[in-house]
Amino acid sequence: MKKTVVYISSCGLHENGEPDPFFLQELPWLCRHFDRVVLCAASGVAEISEDRPETVAVSRPASGALRAVLQAPFYSPFREEIHRLRSDGKGSPQNILKLLMFTIRGLKLHHWIRSVLHTDERTTLYAYWMSYDGFAAALCKQKDPSLRAIARAHAFDIDIRRNPLNPYLMKRFMAKTLDGIYPISRYAQNQLLSYADIPPEKLSLVGAGSAGGPMHEGLPAPRFQDGVFRLVSCAAMIDVKQIPLLIDALSDWHDGRLSWTHIGGGPDEPMVRSYAKEKLDRNTWVTYTFTGGLQPEQIRKRYETQAFDAFVNTSKSEGIPVTIMEALQAGIPVIAPKIGGIPELADESVGYLYDPDGGAAAVVAALRSVYSQTAEEAQSMRDAARARWRERCEIDRLLPQLFPDETEGTAKS
Repeated sequence: MKKTVVYISSCGLHENGEPDPFFLQELPWLCRHFDRVVLCAASGVAEISEDRPETVAVSRPASGALRAVLQAPFYSPFREEIHRLRSDGKGSPQNILKLLMFTIRGLKLHHWIRSVLHTDERTTLYAYWMSYDGFAAALCKQKDPSLRAIARAHAFDIDIRRNPLNPYLMKRFMAKTLDGIYPISRYAQNQLLSYADIPPEKLSLVGAGSAGGPMHEGLPAPRFQDGVFRLVSCAAMIDVKQIPLLIDALSDWHDGRLSWTHIGGGPDEPMVRSYAKEKLDRNTWVTYTFTGGLQPEQIRKRYETQAFDAFVNTSKSEGIPVTIMEALQAGIPVIAPKIGGIPELADESVGYLYDPDGGAAAVVAALRSVYSQTAEEAQSMRDAARARWRERCEIDRLLPQLFPDETEGTAKS
């Protein structure tokens, strides 16, 4: 019997048919282990025939969206969640409207998925997010119990602080219906269990990851080559990432020559550039470069050809950032706040975690800790970073935990 996987991610496919980088990270493994790979996203459905497509043909099965709109107000899970909202004193028109839109989106994906299923195949529905993607998988499972349906749980899709409506967005329905739920961190798992009763046999902790192998095994810490302390950060320029906090820290740096590269753009980019000019142009010890947004392949190429002494994260809210995984993969020590799931991925063996309440002074102190290392200590930390990535972030080690029946021994030829 042929094996099919339906990868469900609201953002997995762009309108122009370009697959999302998160999907592309996992696609080669999925192609090796399944006879048929289908991608279902908010923009449509696509059947994938190669493991590194630039674009794919997108279809939008007829009537799926209309059926979802007509069904949603009368759907029993939707009405049950409205009852919970009202019982908890949160049944405002705005919240009910948000719940309705969530239900419509999940129902639409559900109809689209069912339109591409084949009854003569063994099918796994794999929702990358425990949002309306996971809801769609659960709806399909409810309709056809022979399907295997699983979902990951990350941060925004389950975290109450990021979205106070999360407990009312079908999490109980998913917990009851899905075959497996896979939080990517203990932090995410604890958030989920604070409001959803999930049977222990359905719950497993499986980290997110990145593809490829460890990068540039032979590139040493650059400070010991040219005397310049080289930092890199990679984040969207939005409020939660707090790039100005890093700028404040660098404005107080006077310990030696320092070069900072920031990868990423976003709505706050003009403000961040202006703030850097104001704060850093007067500091003769510091130079800086903004690359703008780069594709994952471009980031990897940069890490493969240019070594950095440390990767810096200054976010005020995180799950387990892919950017930190990529830094570890490149053997770059990590400086980051003790928040969210970060301490589960990075610790004192692979970098320095600072108290987020310490502000810019705490970031500077962490920078100085890396800067004060001997060459031997720096190399040891770089080796430990790559080892950590292999242990906790390598996709080829993680995905078999989601698909226990699709091991290397049963990979399709």
